[in-house]
Amino acid sequence: MHKFIITLFILSTCIQQQLFSQELKSEFIFDMELELSAPQMVGKVLPGTRVIYPATGGTVKGKVNGKVLPGGGEWGIVADSLTFKMDVRATIQTDDGALIYITYQGYLFADAKTNAVIGAGKGHTLSPSDYYFRSNPVFETSSPKYAWLNRTVAIGVGRLTDVGKVAYRIYAIK
Repeated sequence: MHKFIITLFILSTCIQQQLFSQELKSEFIFDMELELSAPQMVGKVLPGTRVIYPATGGTVKGKVNGKVLPGGGEWGIVADSLTFKMDVRATIQTDDGALIYITYQGYLFADAKTNAVIGAGKGHTLSPSDYYFRSNPVFETSSPKYAWLNRTVAIGVGRLTDVGKVAYRIYAIK
């Protein structure tokens, strides 16, 4: 019986160590800034108010460097007075000519006072700690050099940088 209890204790310790080794870790991939055109207000639709922000360009700097090509955009929904649900699609052209398709969803959430500042076009005057702005980028590329992105789970931490611009720091989840 004594050996059984010791074996059970050792097994329990091993399981606990395995569980703790599953802690979430991240690694910086790149910073991305998007330049957006004036919004196209489609208006009230079933899930909320549809707002489209065409992307006109942008930059990418980090483990991936390049530019965001015109033609993508944000097809978001104002879900309620405090929540904007993102739906973004864009193409990154790397400095060495590869194309990477990026799509992501996420949320920009802020209290009523902060949302009033954002709605007035002055979101860039706020601290990113004043709002919750997170996304989950997914990548597609045929480039062997960047193929690792095809199987990377990522999180983007967003901030409002200037009128007509948003920026994200993109992290790989390890």
